[in-house]
Amino acid sequence: MGDIHSLFSTKGITDSVRMLHTPGEFARKNLLYVQEVGRLKSLQPHKSQRESLNSFLFLGVVGGEGTVFIGNESYAVKSGDCAFINCENYYAHESSGENPWELIWVHFNGCGAEGYFRLFMEQNEQKDVFRPQSMKEMEKFINKLMECQKDRDLEAELQSGEILMQLMNGCILSVMHRKDGHQDSYKVICKEIRETVNEKYKQGDLFESLAEKYGMGEEELDSCFQKTYGIMLRDYILNRRFTAAKELLRFTIKPVKEIVKESGIGNDDLFRRLFQDGEGMTAEEYRMKWAQWVK
Repeated sequence: MGDIHSLFSTKGITDSVRMLHTPGEFARKNLLYVQEVGRLKSLQPHKSQRESLNSFLFLGVVGGEGTVFIGNESYAVKSGDCAFINCENYYAHESSGENPWELIWVHFNGCGAEGYFRLFMEQNEQKDVFRPQSMKEMEKFINKLMECQKDRDLEAELQSGEILMQLMNGCILSVMHRKDGHQDSYKVICKEIRETVNEKYKQGDLFESLAEKYGMGEEELDSCFQKTYGIMLRDYILNRRFTAAKELLRFTIKPVKEIVKESGIGNDDLFRRLFQDGEGMTAEEYRMKWAQWVK
């Protein structure tokens, strides 16, 4: 039987640097953490494929071109393109023979990883591949992560968690801020809508009047706002009213019944439910804990 290192050697196929990491208990329970991070330059075409991994993968093409396969979809990618992949699903990638690629990547997991992935997919129309605002920024994050893996201690894991969060924010903000004429017109509309809500959140029929004003169906309006700000318009209006209710409880002596109306919530049952679900207490208990004048 041949030497195991020869059996799995990629010599002559890729020129790569990869660093594996096993997270400590604190990182595993509380942080985003690195599983593997590295760089690769393809020397000849080869297909790498995996599935059923408890991991998320950020992949960036910093040179050359190739193909990324995710589920039943295939994407031709080139320098400046990236992918964000849930590795529970089948995925593969293959370099071009004529113009071999150079990749940066990080496999990661941890607290909030799945939520980041879901938000990214919502903002990117359920597509894994995207073009970031700055590939140099993405490279900088990967280089920092590689540097962190040289130290196997808690400080390095805390730093890695922060860098991974910045990387994920960069991915999501890139797809939210795409320079696309249709998207730009939506952004202008949604900015106007947000300013109107901040000013007129108490108005009972606000959502319906905005849909009528901008000539949109209610679902379209919700979808437009969510693509721009990551929250449906209905929920944004309700959050603004809930915040107003908390401000009135903390900074005035107005009775709760009056605050239900003045905040724009307007419904006693909904008011109680918002405080129970959002704060884990009644409005009266919230006032007792937070209002300085009570003490």
